[in-house]
Amino acid sequence: MKKLKYIFAGALVSIVLSTCMVIPTFSWLSSKSDEVVNTFEGNEIKVRMDESPVDKNGKKIPGLRVTKNSYKFTAGSELDKDPTPAVLKGSMPAYVFVYLENKHSDIFALNVDTENWLEVAENDGQTLYVYKTKVNASEASEDMVLEPLFTKVKVSEELTSEDLEELKKTSEKQFIKTQTYAIQAEEMGKDSAIDQAAAQFGFEGDITYVDIG
Repeated sequence: MKKLKYIFAGALVSIVLSTCMVIPTFSWLSSKSDEVVNTFEGNEIKVRMDESPVDKNGKKIPGLRVTKNSYKFTAGSELDKDPTPAVLKGSMPAYVFVYLENKHSDIFALNVDTENWLEVAENDGQTLYVYKTKVNASEASEDMVLEPLFTKVKVSEELTSEDLEELKKTSEKQFIKTQTYAIQAEEMGKDSAIDQAAAQFGFEGDITYVDIG
């Protein structure tokens, strides 16, 4: 099979790689609320997730943060993408999780920051990470911006025309999705928080109970 970069002779293919959304934050004593975009307030925990805007070549540009980017790419492209969670000032201490969906990891490779984000569950292209420490913004004067889950997307050099046709069949063409989730740390043990976050995103089976500072 010929590689896509030769078939298209440098032509660029445009897709939406992700929609960064925020899932409700709520304390373990409260009921679950519907999913919302951008920010959600619940029992004194507030979070958001956004990323840098990019230009037509998928390179980061200065400007207001966004929750969605579209990318043009060829086989072997390296794209800027930095989904970044933040806990808003005044929020009570919380465990912060990020859910990542990348069901085409053979095509889109990510440089996940495994120093700051610890994997607790994985299944069929879906992975759940927890931030390495509790986050306490209760007395913060500014929102506490955490490290991005990853900063680069590397497109496989082996991407073929057949791969592209399969990608085009994906209805929304949102191939990489991230969501953030937080749960109160007060009176909640880390293992219980991990269990609840895993259940929130439908993970079953093996869960890794990592140390959280």
